Amino acid sequence: MVFPVAYTVMSRQLKLGEDMKIIAICFFSIFSLLMGTTHADNHAQMPAYGGVEVLACDYVEGKGINDLLRVSAKFDKWADKNFSKGYTGNVLTPFYFSKMEADVYWVGFSDSFTDQGVVQGEWLAKGCETRKEFNSVYACNSRSQFGWIRIRDETGDTNTGVVDFSACKMSSEATQEKIAAADVQMNKFLSKIGSSVRIYRWFPMQGNEMNGMDLLQAMWNESLEAKGVNSDKFIMNGGIQMRNALYGSLLQCSGGPSANFVLIGGSE
Repeated sequence: MVFPVAYTVMSRQLKLGEDMKIIAICFFSIFSLLMGTTHADNHAQMPAYGGVEVLACDYVEGKGINDLLRVSAKFDKWADKNFSKGYTGNVLTPFYFSKMEADVYWVGFSDSFTDQGVVQGEWLAKGCETRKEFNSVYACNSRSQFGWIRIRDETGDTNTGVVDFSACKMSSEATQEKIAAADVQMNKFLSKIGSSVRIYRWFPMQGNEMNGMDLLQAMWNESLEAKGVNSDKFIMNGGIQMRNALYGSLLQCSGGPSANFVLIGGSE
């Protein structure tokens, strides 16, 4: 499956020296540009960005989604007692895909990179027994770090649903102001047609192999039915033409995979 981690599989070690300087410059340039898109959006939706960790995992023989959800429910209770910062875990199961890279994905969100680091440290220090339970259900062969930026979210988290991913490359014409202006117009359009889709952009940090792409776009719907309804509204009201007009010279995005998700929870 071509999935977030498929774009980020750690297939080779990063070279030191000049390559690391180039990577650092590219990362901070993209981060700075994308952060500007939040200033044109709703300030009440702060924080504007946070951390994402993605684990790609295969089930142990004889185990499956019900076993993972059982352990995840225990994790939810454990996290409430042991995490001092907010963390929200999700289990993603491939739905639309071209090649299966993993059976299941764990995607965890934090409200900042500081919170992410604190929670990960607490997990390593205090989560030994809970980690053993997870390891009895699945084995993870990839772990990567992203940052998330909110583009549109008028409905908030849902317990289940489907998320569509696209890998995007920014053009040489893309600027903070142009992307921000395009996002404002697209959000107005989506509100006008009554779309409930939530849109986030993820920028790569550690453990990522983006294959020339600059970012991932994640579009969250509360169900497969809602995804269909939102898609029909978008198409029938000229959304494709508007998207091409707004973003055609700024972002080139590929149609990626989709996954059903279950919100596990964690700590507030």
